[in-house]
Amino acid sequence: MDTTPEQMSSRTAAGWTVTLAGLGAVAGFVWDGPFLAVACALSLGGGAALGTVLSRRRMIATIREGQGKAAALGYADGIADMVVLEISAYRTSLFPLSGPEAVDPAERRARRKAAYRLTAADGLPHHIREAAAPALEAIDDARNRDTQSAIEDLMKAVQEQRRGM
Repeated sequence: MDTTPEQMSSRTAAGWTVTLAGLGAVAGFVWDGPFLAVACALSLGGGAALGTVLSRRRMIATIREGQGKAAALGYADGIADMVVLEISAYRTSLFPLSGPEAVDPAERRARRKAAYRLTAADGLPHHIREAAAPALEAIDDARNRDTQSAIEDLMKAVQEQRRGM
């Protein structure tokens, strides 16, 4: 099914026209018979068609605006989730620094770079950036306890963003 604003507008116009024409036909038939049914159907259907044609531009603009807002909110939610994921991956690469589960320095640098780059991405809400900064700082300073609480605060900020929008 095509969901472009123009197609949605056309389907809405057709639906209103048919509905009001049918309502006019029923009302006219009940009131005075077949002649008035046809007259009421034509007048109500024609009025609906004229009204939807005249309001088409406004309807299309409203649909496009809604699509734009939905896309922006979806992008902001997705990028915020990715920030949490990248910061968690960076943290995982840093703790522990040695032993069989340690990550080599090159991968650690790559994960750090990815986390910082994603935190600076366009479209990321400012309050998510503010929540990510302490987490990145704590990871950089190798403060494991502070890192855990900062990441939890970041996750709370992402959840509040999702609820608030």
